Amino acid sequence: MSQKPDVIVIGAGIIGVSCAWRLAQAGLRVTVFERNAPGSEASQAALGVLSFHARAGVPAPLNRLFVQSRDFYPPLIEELAEVTGERVDYRGGGQLLLALTDADLPAVEALHDANAGMGVTVERPTADEIRLLVPRMSIAPAGALFFPDDARVDNTALTLAIVRAAEGAGVVFARRTVTAIETADGRATGVRCGAERFAAGHVIVAAGAWSGRIAGLPPLPVMPVRGQALAVAAQPFRRVIFSPLGYLVPKGDGQTMVGATVEQAGFAEQNTLGGLAEITAAAMAMAPELGDAEFIGAWAGLRPGTPDGLPFIGPFPEYPNLIAAAGHFRNGILLAPITAAMVV
Repeated sequence: MSQKPDVIVIGAGIIGVSCAWRLAQAGLRVTVFERNAPGSEASQAALGVLSFHARAGVPAPLNRLFVQSRDFYPPLIEELAEVTGERVDYRGGGQLLLALTDADLPAVEALHDANAGMGVTVERPTADEIRLLVPRMSIAPAGALFFPDDARVDNTALTLAIVRAAEGAGVVFARRTVTAIETADGRATGVRCGAERFAAGHVIVAAGAWSGRIAGLPPLPVMPVRGQALAVAAQPFRRVIFSPLGYLVPKGDGQTMVGATVEQAGFAEQNTLGGLAEITAAAMAMAPELGDAEFIGAWAGLRPGTPDGLPFIGPFPEYPNLIAAAGHFRNGILLAPITAAMVV
């Protein structure tokens, strides 16, 4: 690289590339370091569900980020279409939560109260209304909630569109593995990739599940949480259905994605028979007719988890120009646009 960048971003998942793009738009010289192709880890493995609603038991600041993210997405999709010439598949239609048994009802009530308390639109559909929302529903749930403002997005296409937009804004992507952060006099001075050193005015750590493994960082307790998912050639529902067991997410015009497990398996990224059995059972509990659907394929990804479930967004106290954007767990796609705005 011929010129020292203003910012080095470590990681080219959706968080890292979103930050890079917005920083470049703000007039900064940005280089992104990534050991793999951009968007090839958790950003590709996600299901693309955009839950713009609060979660029960989650601190208010994080719930506000979930809810405020709804205002970021439609303008983002329009901007990417204008900048790249391609429209990312983004669909509303809301999200239906099913209480499959009476044991699920207290959690459903807690979720309702959390959203009603924040002014988020949440409905209690009757059995007849459920049949209107999902005409082919073949089970009788014990209860349900409907979030009409929720949406879904093609997360792979979205990440790649942001990469193209970032490149168009001048972001440089370098296929290198960052092994250490370099610091001096209370500031980050750049990064090291093996024997190579690269200087920068600011460094952003957005390496997903690998964020805490970079030498020279202050403690950053981010750990991998494996999620397995699968796809079948059937689409009984046209909107996202979820329950305490998992998600059913329509894709395109004839597929359904099913997921996802939550596993402490270290950095093992492969599918397992047990994991696929778990999500298969979840799918059939929500839609028994999927038992006859053709199996298309399965995949797994490593989400960046944290001990308390909260992401790290902001500067390290030890080094004010070293910024974390990591630990988003299951909400990286959802929170990428608002995280980028916060980092800028």
